[in-house]
Amino acid sequence: MGKLYTFSCFLFLSLVNAQPPAVELSSRGFAPITITLPATTNEKLVEVSKAWAAAYNKPRTDGDQSEPGADFTDVTENTITISAFKRNAFNYRSNGEQYQFKIRYSMKLVFSQSKYTLTFTTGDIFDENNKLIQYKLTDYFNDDGTVKDGYTGFKESIDDTVNSIILSHYNFILNYR
Repeated sequence: MGKLYTFSCFLFLSLVNAQPPAVELSSRGFAPITITLPATTNEKLVEVSKAWAAAYNKPRTDGDQSEPGADFTDVTENTITISAFKRNAFNYRSNGEQYQFKIRYSMKLVFSQSKYTLTFTTGDIFDENNKLIQYKLTDYFNDDGTVKDGYTGFKESIDDTVNSIILSHYNFILNYR
């Protein structure tokens, strides 16, 4: 029984440690992270990332609003940049009102067989009516790095969304490499 318990603990800790590190938005954006994974050829990791992006970011058309799927740029034997839209990427409450936003994001992936570096950046932000707004994510912060007043829940919601995207990509790679 003791061996089974020890094995279970080891397996649990291995699974917990196998997840990518969480990213957190700061006034400078998201810091790049390095993620380890079982050894796989770089070319295969690029191809699997393309497949993930196509599955995760399916093109959609909702009445008069269209949203393309993912774009791939800077594709080499060990790098790829994936750009796409994410609906309901973040929200915040201000004066009792709830606001929802869509973002255009980019994930730059640099593979080296048993690890990869992921740099997540955000570009344009759109409101509920698909109208481009002038703010960037870093504009929601004060000079001292704290979130400005009136944006309750902003940081938590964007952090959750970005970590969900990163985890989805990571799990896809593990399942289809």
